[in-house]
Amino acid sequence: MSGPYVQPTSAVVRPISPHAVTVTTEDVGRELRRLRQAAGQTQAELAEIIGVARPNLTQWERGKYLPSAENARLLDDHFRVANALFTLVEVARSPREHAAPAIGGASVVDTSLSLAEVFRHVGVSLVGHLIHDDQGQAVGWRHNLQTDNKATPLSTAYGISAMLVIGDPYIGLHALAENLYRTQSERGWQSRSGGHRPETTAAVVDALFRVGTSMSVDEGLGHLERSLDEFSRTRPYLLSTTLHTCVRLRPDAPLTVGLVDDLLATRLDFGGTLLWPEKNEPGLVAPEASPVHTARAVVALREFLRSDERDDVRDAVEQATQWLIDRTHPDDGVAEELIRSKPDGGGTTRIVIRHFSSAWVIKALAGAPKLPLHRLNHALASLWDRYEAEPGLWAWGSGDLPIWMTLDAVTALRSAALATTGPPPRP
Repeated sequence: MSGPYVQPTSAVVRPISPHAVTVTTEDVGRELRRLRQAAGQTQAELAEIIGVARPNLTQWERGKYLPSAENARLLDDHFRVANALFTLVEVARSPREHAAPAIGGASVVDTSLSLAEVFRHVGVSLVGHLIHDDQGQAVGWRHNLQTDNKATPLSTAYGISAMLVIGDPYIGLHALAENLYRTQSERGWQSRSGGHRPETTAAVVDALFRVGTSMSVDEGLGHLERSLDEFSRTRPYLLSTTLHTCVRLRPDAPLTVGLVDDLLATRLDFGGTLLWPEKNEPGLVAPEASPVHTARAVVALREFLRSDERDDVRDAVEQATQWLIDRTHPDDGVAEELIRSKPDGGGTTRIVIRHFSSAWVIKALAGAPKLPLHRLNHALASLWDRYEAEPGLWAWGSGDLPIWMTLDAVTALRSAALATTGPPPRP
């Protein structure tokens, strides 16, 4: 596919070892950029050779997304580095198996499966729940994996993102992503309720860019902007979800900056501390600070801070993170009700959104400058309480197996593993 790999000079950043204890998406991006520059190629040239859009390659090099397993192998073949880049991507995607680490000064003994084994079990289970068409082609996942409903764009996007976090077993995600891209209408992707909701658009666009898509960044941002309405700007969940994807696409885009401002504006004053409630709209009676909405906002805003050092954003994140650390209530799951207009204009429809609180609290805590181990372990205990070993997935209290819950769980566990340089313990 290309000429032989050129050994970089001493002026170029040294290669990142795939045997490092912790490898981040930024590490992978730097290594990819190093290899490309050492080969004397532009982003456009490499993207054409690999068969992806240039914006995808740009996002990989910026450390916003990881290449899929297929693309990582193509890059390894191109640079002739004997699977070094592929291994680096897999280390970043799925935490390594380690001996039981010392957490908070005490030895943690995991008498159950290792995290890597849990991840493999999850992957096998998700592959087993894939829906296929009459020709045997995989078309996606359903919302509740225990039902026989049709696949939806949102659930398929969740499934793709989960498989990318897990990394094993390997399946052809490109075909799934291409099929997902084709399911869009003029207004984007339909949700299960038939409407075009911001959280659906954000999840789909994010999944497509994770795998690799012909969609341009401007096209993705356009979909996100059209999905928002005035109601969305009263809901921290919708704002933080959309912001998280926008930051990954273009942190300095006007839409991204506007969402940051909107999200900060939805905070309320709770005893002198600005935090996020479930909603911020006129006429609220006795609103309460919400741990999961605050955690979601913290995760999205912290991602933004990686590209923009805004003091007001940093202050908001620090204040909210400290509140999450000090909070001692259980990190149980909560439900949120959204009332949206029907697609045909005939009235409204009630949509119930469920949140896996402990998963988002873990992700928020894992990014804290000083890791609060005791508080983190408390949230991890709540997360593991929802794990069902037989299907290898996470279950809601009703026994449902919503695919979004497993995605939230594996991303939270990966965040905790990277923060502690070892797999988080199962209590």
